[in-house]
Amino acid sequence: MAGDPMGSDFGYEEYVAGVSVPVWLPGQRNARRAIADNLGSQADMALQRLTWEVAGEVLDRAWRLRIAGAEVKQALKQWAAARALEKDIAHRFRAGELTRNDLLLAQQDVVETEAVYQEAVSGQQQARLAWFNYTGVHELPDDLEQFNRSGNPPDLAQHPQLRSALAQTGTALAKVNDTRLQRRAAPVESLYAKRDRGMRGEEYTDSLGIELSIPFGTGSHAAPAIAEAEAELTGVEAEAALLKRELELKIGNAAQNVAKATQLLVLAEKKNEFSHARLKLARRAFELGEMDLYQLLLAQQQAVRAEKDLQIRKLEKQFAMAQQNHLSGVIPQ
Repeated sequence: MAGDPMGSDFGYEEYVAGVSVPVWLPGQRNARRAIADNLGSQADMALQRLTWEVAGEVLDRAWRLRIAGAEVKQALKQWAAARALEKDIAHRFRAGELTRNDLLLAQQDVVETEAVYQEAVSGQQQARLAWFNYTGVHELPDDLEQFNRSGNPPDLAQHPQLRSALAQTGTALAKVNDTRLQRRAAPVESLYAKRDRGMRGEEYTDSLGIELSIPFGTGSHAAPAIAEAEAELTGVEAEAALLKRELELKIGNAAQNVAKATQLLVLAEKKNEFSHARLKLARRAFELGEMDLYQLLLAQQQAVRAEKDLQIRKLEKQFAMAQQNHLSGVIPQ
């Protein structure tokens, strides 16, 4: 810059170049490092949480497809039994042993069981579409059952969802500590070099200088940032506490669902045993003319439904166990 009078360029000249560097306050460097470390940990925990959530979606769709496949298999079996009986009734009708009403009743049962089968196939197609759209593969994993094995549940503190929430709490706390240190603005240290001369034609004078600027009265300026950081910390701490209670409730409900599925499976086993014994007696009574076709069809339908219920209950128990493991925080490897 020039200091000569207006209209003249022979006066004082001065050139200054420098660099200014803020000085770390005590603890400020560690506070910034803590923020960086917590952000890294938060990213890792977020990745684990997303992996856990995706695993849950995959398991849910896989088991629903497995159950839908079992329903198709049992419906097909029921339809085949109805057709076999209808074929036998038609043969005996042509032989004059049974009436046309018996044949119509058997044919009606075939139509009804076919409708049940078609509905089961439609449900399986929907479940397969949901599975394929999420995973991009058509076939179910061969080791699906390994994810529903019972065992000691992991500690809730290691739950991916809770660890992610606690990592956010750690980051918010580090930010609070950092903003509190900023209540007092950091000093600024400057190093500069100057070259000047009185008038053009004189020799330049070179010099070096150090400057230290210490700001005062900056506490009120930092108050809004501190309040905002503390409010964020309070919010994430409240969310983490609420999440912990929700997880405890979900895990407890999952355990109850496993117990319920176990009880229903026991009842389904008894029902299947009784219905098949009744069907055996009904067939013998029908052959002897002691029971009409309607009662035989009713006994056969009940037996097939009981077997279907048994197979579905077995899968539902395994599904409930898989859900319990997943909600406990287990991530399939």
